[in-house]
Amino acid sequence: MTSAGTDIFTDKSELRSVEDRGRRAAFWVSLAAFVQINFIFLLFAWKQPMLPWHWGLYVFYAITNGLIAWSARRNWHFRPVLAIGYGAMYVEIWIRSYLFVLYPEISASSLHLPVLLFLPVFLLLVAGFRALLGYAIVQAALVFHYTQNYVPTAFGFEAQKSDMTDIAAVLSVVSFISLVILAIVAYSRQKTDKRLMALIRETERLAAEAPLTGLKNRRAFMDDVNALWENRTPFVVVFFDLDRYKPLNDEYGHAIGDLVLQTIGNRVRATSLVLSAARFGGDEFAVAVALPETEIGLDALTHELHDAVTAPIDIDFMHVSVGASLGYARALHDSLSISDLLHAADTAMMRCKAKGGGVAQFDPEQDNISLSSSAMSEAFRVALESGHIKPALQPIVDAKTQKVIGHELLARWVDSGLSRDPSPTEFIPIAEKLGLLNDLLWQTMNVAIPQVKELGGFLAINVSPSQFSHRSFLDDLRQVLSRHAFSPERLEIEVTEHIAFRNLDDNIRVLEEARALGCKIVLDDFGSGYSSLSLLEELPLDKVKLDKSLQGTANKRGVLQATIKLAKGLRFRCCVEGIETPEAAAFAASEGCDEMQGYWFAAPKLVDAQPSTLRLVS
Repeated sequence: MTSAGTDIFTDKSELRSVEDRGRRAAFWVSLAAFVQINFIFLLFAWKQPMLPWHWGLYVFYAITNGLIAWSARRNWHFRPVLAIGYGAMYVEIWIRSYLFVLYPEISASSLHLPVLLFLPVFLLLVAGFRALLGYAIVQAALVFHYTQNYVPTAFGFEAQKSDMTDIAAVLSVVSFISLVILAIVAYSRQKTDKRLMALIRETERLAAEAPLTGLKNRRAFMDDVNALWENRTPFVVVFFDLDRYKPLNDEYGHAIGDLVLQTIGNRVRATSLVLSAARFGGDEFAVAVALPETEIGLDALTHELHDAVTAPIDIDFMHVSVGASLGYARALHDSLSISDLLHAADTAMMRCKAKGGGVAQFDPEQDNISLSSSAMSEAFRVALESGHIKPALQPIVDAKTQKVIGHELLARWVDSGLSRDPSPTEFIPIAEKLGLLNDLLWQTMNVAIPQVKELGGFLAINVSPSQFSHRSFLDDLRQVLSRHAFSPERLEIEVTEHIAFRNLDDNIRVLEEARALGCKIVLDDFGSGYSSLSLLEELPLDKVKLDKSLQGTANKRGVLQATIKLAKGLRFRCCVEGIETPEAAAFAASEGCDEMQGYWFAAPKLVDAQPSTLRLVS
């Protein structure tokens, strides 16, 4: 497993710039030395004949400086080559200095010049300050011995032994102090470089990281994806966002919300085969994972990631949990470009979210006409403010008389300006993600209630668990009803089985308060999924609406029949949804249901009224 927080993709150019500073300096200095050595030896050869040892000296310095320049340029074992090259030249100059006084017939003082000019520079380029301290001790000893014993001979004058000892001591101390100063400079330079590199690393980390979670940000993630793509590495891009996160954040506060995001970030990093993971902002995440060898392995991996994200989180004195909608697409298989790949994963995520969460793989047949979440998110808020999200009413009839006794309030997005008008299964999750479900509900109720008052009967509204988490929900509901003088006894609040997935006790409390206000509580879509019978006992219910899926096969009709009897036995009113044929209506009525709803009676119809101006509060 590769941690998403590693630097396997990070650009190191700034760090290399600092670390290569000495190498660049060594290259230019050694190159200049190489040129100067050639010039001096050519000049020397033009003035007088070259002896064999002259040629040897020339070859030695030319090869040494040339090798250092080449090593610095190619970054080939640069530090060892530099240290060995400098050490060799250091040894050579002292050997030659002793040879000049031991063998006076050897005279080539002009050949000392290149080394004398560039020796201090090379000294500064030697790796560590400890090496400079070592050179300081050796240099002091050699200067003292050479000065005391051979300087009078080398320069042709006589001096007292005691005088030369004093001079040798002074020069030795000066040499030692000079190199110690160079060592201090080298030490300071190393400390400064370390601090600078640490600062650069921290700057790069902050530039590539979402601070709260420690995951990468969008830019860094895209760099990683581009690197994987260019290397043609088989990988999968996973997009997911959290369900019910904003209500959780509103209910418990940002501190708890931040802890949830941090926990999810840690869990994502710990998931198998993660190559890179990022938080794009809010509750949106993206992950690149290595492609498993089999389709079963890919399915297991994505479900492992989903399970890790949605597992309960222990925070202090409570347990919290969020859902997740996860969509993924395979690189080099599902798309022809990086842009297509990311759009495919995003589209699969949106389809998954529309179905209530879970995991979905990109499917060209299902997703080729889906709209991107970014386009919808940007357009939805504008549409809600401008009145392009309109209410629609679908009649609910009495099962015996087939007369209209109420209407269900629905929402339709018209004149969206997108490639097609989004369906409720697409924009309702967007509204929930943006925290605008309540704004959507109040706006559509303000438009629809006057017409319902004219038509008569009750109004049924759909409310999600996330809406209950707003502490002002019931107060806002009272204000809307009071504004239109609409009795709470004519309002039905429909909830789905998802109400049991989080904070059931708090949701029950809100429902009981609404019921005490006079509203009827309805369990919607019963039989479509979770269908825990315990909900029928726990929730303060007045009615159960049976999902249209119970009308298919003979076995399902048997389940419908039994469920109607169960509801009647618990003294709930019972409404059967999805009635599309006279046979279905006759069967449901014969089994004793109280109400029916479906296209056989009427399709949802837009309310012809100008929407009330309502400022969004989210």
